[in-house]
Amino acid sequence: MAVRSAILPPATSTAFPVSSGAPGPQYDQHAGSLAAPTSGTSWEHGPGRPKDIPEAAVVLNQRIIARESLDASVPAALKLKKRIKRFALDNELDHLPMGDIVSVALDEWLTTRGF
Repeated sequence: MAVRSAILPPATSTAFPVSSGAPGPQYDQHAGSLAAPTSGTSWEHGPGRPKDIPEAAVVLNQRIIARESLDASVPAALKLKKRIKRFALDNELDHLPMGDIVSVALDEWLTTRGF
């Protein structure tokens, strides 16, 4: 599973990271930028990824995985459910492993920030 780089907040912002500019897809606008947020943001850099936590790919490639629920509501304006369904249809996928996608995204996001 390929994962894109995290989009980090600008140095002067304390809000959640957003892209500015023209409307439309801008997924790779900050690709490759994995540095920790700079001072002036509300993000604290943690002590580093705990040694006892394996990489997401290692866990997701196991045949049997113990899972836990992660409940999150997302902004309706992003139309994530509709976009996910469209992605699955366009790529002829019978099953889209939503939990795996979320796991990889959150793992990278936290690891980038030192947690």
